[in-house]
Amino acid sequence: MDIQEDGKITNNSKEEKAESTKSTIHSDSLNQKIMDSPAWKDMESIHIRVKDIVKPIYSALSIPGIINESLALFGKPSKQLMDEMQKLRDGIKEAYTIPKIIDYSEWFEPLRKMTAQLSEIIKNIKIPSISEERKQELLEIHMLWGMYGWTINPCVEFKTLFNSAPSDKKDADIIALKACSKKEMEKLFGIIMRTKRVKKTDFEEAVFDYKHRQYKSCALVLFSLVDATLIRLQKKSDLNGKGRKVGLKAVKKVQRRIEKDVNKELFFTVMFCTNISACLEKMFESGNDFKQQPEVINRKFLDHGMLTRRVSRKDCIQLFLLYYNMLELLDKIY
Repeated sequence: MDIQEDGKITNNSKEEKAESTKSTIHSDSLNQKIMDSPAWKDMESIHIRVKDIVKPIYSALSIPGIINESLALFGKPSKQLMDEMQKLRDGIKEAYTIPKIIDYSEWFEPLRKMTAQLSEIIKNIKIPSISEERKQELLEIHMLWGMYGWTINPCVEFKTLFNSAPSDKKDADIIALKACSKKEMEKLFGIIMRTKRVKKTDFEEAVFDYKHRQYKSCALVLFSLVDATLIRLQKKSDLNGKGRKVGLKAVKKVQRRIEKDVNKELFFTVMFCTNISACLEKMFESGNDFKQQPEVINRKFLDHGMLTRRVSRKDCIQLFLLYYNMLELLDKIY
């Protein structure tokens, strides 16, 4: 006598149990044959390829604020354009949702539906284009901000900073620091702490030093964290048996890897890489026998005790932002 989960009592014989077990084995065997069939394999292959195409678009549109950042390139977006972009986001999300349980008699129906929806969405959405002249201008603006020691701040709208060039370094510092209040810095610290590859113990030490105005020790810790990401970004297969580089040589190695391994189909990624590359070159540039003090915080001057001025709050903010963007670069490559 067997007691079922609903409390009912049944009298199943050994023969009935054996028949049930046999039926289950037969069903599992049938399922396995279907999963091993060429048709199913083709279905999986097509699904994976479509997923690889759609996933970057869907992921990008799912990141909070990324639509606003992209639209900043074209000035203030209209309500109509924002509605269109929301339709694109919702449509891709709906199209990308594939049921976990697929009716074997309709293997290709989910894929057909997804493809049809995506085609219709993309056909109907009108996204503004950007001229080649404006693209070149934006790249030069991002390079200039990087040379002044400033990289992208995730806590503020993209268009408030890097949509136009500062008149000089002093102007750049004033504009950038307005977006780095105590509240915004706390937000930045939280974002960095939640990233996958952050070295939490060292980062917490840097934050502690920053909050207690121990800016020199804070900067030293942050430079070590940036150094660590530069080392990790060097591909072992490119070393030819030699050790990984540090300092400016490491920056050059990473720049070559960015050129080779970072997907630059999105213009935002190109601007990001241009900005971070210019900043790294400036902060890690040669000391030139320490003849002239650097305007932007410099690793070589600081590490070798040759910086004559005090390390400031601004220096540390620039390094916090650089570390955040280096972690973003790690994610783009790995």
